[in-house]
Amino acid sequence: MARPERCLKVLVLLSLLCVSIRLEVAAEPYIALREGLKCSSCHVNHTGGGMRNGYGALFTQTEITPLLEEMSEAALDFSADLGPSITIGSDFILSNETTSGSGDTDRQNTFAVESGNLYVNARLLPGRMSLYLDEIVAPGGAASREAFLLLEGLPLSGYAKAGRMLLPYGIRMWDDDAFVRRVTGFNFDNQDLGVEVGIEPGPIAASIAVSNGTQGGRDDDAGKQVSSVLTWWQGPFVLGGSFAYNNPSGGDRLVYGPFASASLGPLTWIGEVDWIAESAGGVDNDQFVAFTSLDLWLRQSINLRAAFDFHDPYDDLSEDERSRVSIGVDAFLTPFLTGSVVYRLRDSIPQDPTGNADGFGLSLHTHF
Repeated sequence: MARPERCLKVLVLLSLLCVSIRLEVAAEPYIALREGLKCSSCHVNHTGGGMRNGYGALFTQTEITPLLEEMSEAALDFSADLGPSITIGSDFILSNETTSGSGDTDRQNTFAVESGNLYVNARLLPGRMSLYLDEIVAPGGAASREAFLLLEGLPLSGYAKAGRMLLPYGIRMWDDDAFVRRVTGFNFDNQDLGVEVGIEPGPIAASIAVSNGTQGGRDDDAGKQVSSVLTWWQGPFVLGGSFAYNNPSGGDRLVYGPFASASLGPLTWIGEVDWIAESAGGVDNDQFVAFTSLDLWLRQSINLRAAFDFHDPYDDLSEDERSRVSIGVDAFLTPFLTGSVVYRLRDSIPQDPTGNADGFGLSLHTHF
C-alpha cells in the first residue's frame, strides 16, 4: 500500500474508533476550544500561550483527576505568587524522539529540551496595567520570547500591549512543527516588536498587531507587518479567521485562512487551513497548508489524539506535497506534570529523507 493511502487509512480507523467510544465530558488539554472559553480566560496573554492566569492555574488543580491522584493531594498547597502583585510561572518540556531511517539516513534517537520558559507577571495597577516577561532559559542560552506592557479594562473588554510579543494568527498550538505553524511563521519560535490591540465583547474576540516584520530584529525599512485574528464562540462551536501581510524590501508576503472547532461530548474536532502568497526577486510562489485533529477525553485525565498535516510548497508543481499523521496520548500524571506519547507517519518527496522518516516520541511537560 502506498504511504499516503496507509496514513489516511490509519487516521480514518482511529477516528472511527474514537467516535464509537462513549465517555464523560471533560475539558483539558484544549480547554478553550472544548469549553468555549477565550484564550484570555486561562492565559495572561490575551491571544493565548505562555503564562496561565489565576483561573488557568487553578483548573488543573480542581477540574482534573490526575493518574497519580494520591501524590497530587498537596497540589492546592502550592502557590506561584511571590507577593500580592507578582506571580511567576513556567513551562518545561523534556522529550525523546526516535526516527526511523529513510533513504541514506540512519535510525536516530535524541533527547532534547523542547521548551524551558520562565514567566513573570507584575500587576502594577491590578486589573488595569501589568508588565509581562516570558524568558527562554533552555535550551541554549537565556533569551527573551515576550516582554510587553499590558493595558486592560479598555472599552469593549479591550486591551492593548506594546513590546516583544507572539503575533496573533491562527490556532496557538504547542506543536511548532505543524505545517500551519511552521510554514506560516506564526509559532513560538518567532516573535516581533510592535503594538497590539484587541477587543473581546460577548462571543467575539478580535486582535490586530502592527510590528517590524523582522522576527524581533531592527527594522530596515518604513514598511510594517500587520497580523490579525478574529474568533467567534457559540457554545460548542468556534469559528475564526486570520490575516497577515508583510512588505519587506525586495518582496511581500500575504498569509490568510480560516480555522474552526466543534465539540460533541468527549470529542473535539479542530481544523485550520492557510494560503501563503509570496513575492521575492520577481518570483511569485503560492503555498497551501492544512491541519485537522480529533481529540477524545477520557477519565478527566487522558486525551487521545489523531491529527493530519498537509503542505503543498509550490502551487504550480504537481506531486511535491508532504504530509504527516500523528497519533498520540496525553496524560495528566499530576496537576503540574503531563506525559505524552506520539507516533508520526511522515510522507514527502523522495529527495526529502527527513520528511519521510517516521518518528516515535515521548515527553514530560511540567507547567504551572
